[in-house]
Amino acid sequence: MINGEQPTYWYPYDGSVSNEEIINQALDWLDLPIDERPRFITLYFNDANYWGHIYGPEATEMDPVIQGLDSDIGMLMGGLNDRDILENVNIIITSDHGMTSQSRDRMIFLDDYINLDSMMVIDWTTMATIRPNEGLDSIIYSQLSGVHEKMDVYWKEEMPERLHYSNHRRIPPIICMADQGWSISTHEYFDNHPDAYTGGTHGYDPVYKDMQGIFICNGPSFKDGLLVDSFQNIHIYNLIAYVLGVTPTENDGDLNAVISMLEP
Repeated sequence: MINGEQPTYWYPYDGSVSNEEIINQALDWLDLPIDERPRFITLYFNDANYWGHIYGPEATEMDPVIQGLDSDIGMLMGGLNDRDILENVNIIITSDHGMTSQSRDRMIFLDDYINLDSMMVIDWTTMATIRPNEGLDSIIYSQLSGVHEKMDVYWKEEMPERLHYSNHRRIPPIICMADQGWSISTHEYFDNHPDAYTGGTHGYDPVYKDMQGIFICNGPSFKDGLLVDSFQNIHIYNLIAYVLGVTPTENDGDLNAVISMLEP
């Protein structure tokens, strides 16, 4: 939905719908008469995220998942080719995040350093966002700052600017950020959840390469065989709008960051 307006054709997300059904629906839309046919279609496949959380991205169990997704993309491309439109369609394959492996051997327990009754922890695991009880902000900050070499502690006003996580009123005063692969928890939760902190997760600092997504594009609007440097995915919206010939709504992206991949 953009500015309160829904797409012409859409469905609420339903995890029970197979990738094959999703692809067939997209191809059915492309079979519509030209005046009813959508110009922009999005498809979402959850397999890599779902199974990656369970097994971890490096697990051998992920091999058939990746192979299955590759077959799904092949099915889509085959359907476009059968309709003799493959060479006329711009395709973007992307993700909103990456993933890394967790381990129960890489834990940071806040209750080793602080009385949990003195605060409310809003988020856990890759980050701990902390709202201290009234009047305890400075005490809790000093108790946590520097206590673990794999955890950085910030006042929200001092968060790295590139994270854009400083100014909103709902951001708690204190933020603890774990290094990639480490998890922030309590002994009680850890002991009561023997399957927690296994498999994979995301939510660490996006400077880590494992946190970065993929971006693959193909079609008449894009240069062939071009490899570009990493870029923030906030720019993809402007790229899509340019390819479609529509004016993007106000956003934080910049077409100039990705324009090098476009054909003149």
